[in-house]
Amino acid sequence: MVLAIIAALTAGSFEIINAGDSETCMSCHEDKDLAMEKNGKKISLFVDKEHYLKSVHGGADCEDCHLKYNAEEIPHTKTSQSVDCKSCHDDLEGLETSVHSSVNCIECHSKHDIKPVKELKSSNCMSCHKNKNVAAFSTSVHAKNNVSCDGCHESGHSAMKISRKNVVSLCGKCHSETKMKFKGSIHQTVLKDGVTDAPVCTDCHGAHKILTSKFSIESEGCLKCHLDENKFPGEERGSAKFVAKYKTSIHASIRKGEIEAAGCVDCHGNHMIQNPDDPKSSTSRALLMETCGKCHSDVVQNFRKSKHGQELLKNNEKAPTCITCHGEHDIKSVLLTDEFSKIKIADRCLECHKDGKIPHKNYKGEEELISGYKKSVHYEALQKGELRAPTCSDCHGAHEMEKADNPDSKISRKNIANTCGSSECHGDQYVKYRGSIHETGVSKGNNDAPACNNCHGNHGIITKQNADTLAKSRDLIQLCSNCHASVEMIERNDLPTKVSETYKESFHGLATRGGLKEAANCESCHGYHNVRPSNDSLSTINKKNLPQTCGKCHPGAEQILFTSKIHLEDTETDSPWVYWITRFYIFLIFSLIGYMTLHNLLDYRKKKIAVKENEK
Repeated sequence: MVLAIIAALTAGSFEIINAGDSETCMSCHEDKDLAMEKNGKKISLFVDKEHYLKSVHGGADCEDCHLKYNAEEIPHTKTSQSVDCKSCHDDLEGLETSVHSSVNCIECHSKHDIKPVKELKSSNCMSCHKNKNVAAFSTSVHAKNNVSCDGCHESGHSAMKISRKNVVSLCGKCHSETKMKFKGSIHQTVLKDGVTDAPVCTDCHGAHKILTSKFSIESEGCLKCHLDENKFPGEERGSAKFVAKYKTSIHASIRKGEIEAAGCVDCHGNHMIQNPDDPKSSTSRALLMETCGKCHSDVVQNFRKSKHGQELLKNNEKAPTCITCHGEHDIKSVLLTDEFSKIKIADRCLECHKDGKIPHKNYKGEEELISGYKKSVHYEALQKGELRAPTCSDCHGAHEMEKADNPDSKISRKNIANTCGSSECHGDQYVKYRGSIHETGVSKGNNDAPACNNCHGNHGIITKQNADTLAKSRDLIQLCSNCHASVEMIERNDLPTKVSETYKESFHGLATRGGLKEAANCESCHGYHNVRPSNDSLSTINKKNLPQTCGKCHPGAEQILFTSKIHLEDTETDSPWVYWITRFYIFLIFSLIGYMTLHNLLDYRKKKIAVKENEK
């Protein structure tokens, strides 16, 4: 009789002829060695009484489930009837339409140690659902936060498959804020327009693994879709080929030092992804500074204050944005690529700053001034491979470029000498210029005092080697005279008068005007960067330094030559000897000319008289 009961339990169908309580059944079935053979396999018929009594069915008898078995016959299979859970559980709503409609109850709840729904874990589901996709759930963020299978698929009785149309609403039950953002995204828009393969939550995050790392989402979500040339053909902006450029960018590096590189979601957002042409898009012209500033805050802060940034904030379509110079997806490292070599930076700047492309030109000649850079000694040096030579960003700044009239600008009058001197080329010149009479005037805000660009130019930089202005004495004298012969400038700055005039009348000036190349010009005596007043002990025209200064041309000159004034404004007072000698020479010259004139007139008269006498 025991074997009949055992066989009936194993088969899952029983008949009860003579009712008995559970103790009677357990007298056999609590034997761990109790087993039978079925279809050539040995099957255990052991029932753990302790687990059974603790289960939700602990108060029920065996006969409540195993109906109509014949306890007298062994095995109990001759008049079998399947266990029907619905005979008691008639509230299993949704089971008939569930994906579990054909699954036996015991597959989830077990046979005898029946567990309530609240004790069922995802591991129960995965005992059947063993593919890799589902198995990944155990390590997902959902599993770590105690989200079970029925959190998405509903309870086991009404478990459902999740269609693409329902994914967003389903995830939105927990992620409501994200759902609202996604509803406004371009992904949701195209989905509503009938694009069946438009991404939903599971396309980016996965169905069971649930990706949260931005790099995983981008590689397995964004790029998997956006690198598909069938979906995004062509080469224009937004095409698969355009997106593929990202792989070559500095942003595609997983790390740069200890800082994570930028990925798709950093620029485009994660859920509220909008069309780049939408003014509200994070990659629109108006919002690019804010987007790039999330990582490059210090750079964007400088750029925002710059002339470029200010014009961009005014919605000037000609104003450059970050991507104008750096590119969109193929963003290159400034340090690791020749895309930002000095000569290429100059060419990139000139793409806008030439040929009248910028409508805000504010003074005549600015166009020539800017394009003149390519004729400068700086650009010529770059073409020859001299990497120390400055390019646009060295003088104007890479991001903080300002007009010269802005006091904070690198090219303002107060800062331009420091800018020129900070390069590897002009450090010595800057040291000499500092403390000079010119630099002192500039530092005090004197707009008449010359800075580097007043003599060398702004963009078409000139030197002794590439321009006559600084090489030929006549041109150099004229350059200095532009200031020192100006009556208005002399009056404003209380400068010595007639400096230019008296030089031109001096032996040096006369010799220079006569074409003598060796004659001293302004630079010969005063220097060019270290120009100082005569009462300055460091001045080349200080009395104690004059022997050395003049000695460059006049070796062995006597000290007496250096005790009188050089620029003689009133020769009668400043140098009587020169005054009287000059007067003597003038008298002598006019006397000789007068004598010669009188002689010629008398000679002419004599000849006329002789001609008349011969005619008689």
